[in-house]
Amino acid sequence: MGNDRPEGEKATKVHLDEIDYAQGLRADEGWIGMKVQFLINEANSGAKEVVFGRTVFAPGSRHEWHRHENAEEIQYVIAGQGIILDGDDEIPVNVGDVVHTKKNQWHGFRNTSESEDAIVIWLWAGAGSRDAAGYEARNGQVH
Repeated sequence: MGNDRPEGEKATKVHLDEIDYAQGLRADEGWIGMKVQFLINEANSGAKEVVFGRTVFAPGSRHEWHRHENAEEIQYVIAGQGIILDGDDEIPVNVGDVVHTKKNQWHGFRNTSESEDAIVIWLWAGAGSRDAAGYEARNGQVH
């Protein structure tokens, strides 16, 4: 077995402690009291088709209804509990639950705990950045 990748292309490795929480995520775009890390994306790894991240939802925080025209999403709950917003439905989720949302489908997440953080690991497939994903909040805010 040899190294079949082109010269100069190497894997990207990051650690949670190396990636700052995103700044500028606005409440009018649906980002309410949550802390988001964009761990792997086009900016830090050259990824063109995926964004991999982690979100910490404090009690009562939420990511309101939004969609991405160009990206599917997978969310994996690794701590806490909450509700996945899905179309017009609400799906209760706990540790170990994984949810797939298709492109352009309205969705979101709410932490329903009064005392415990919910932590969600997520992946956008089809885009390497929030801009490329075509992020749109249900109130019409587009990023």
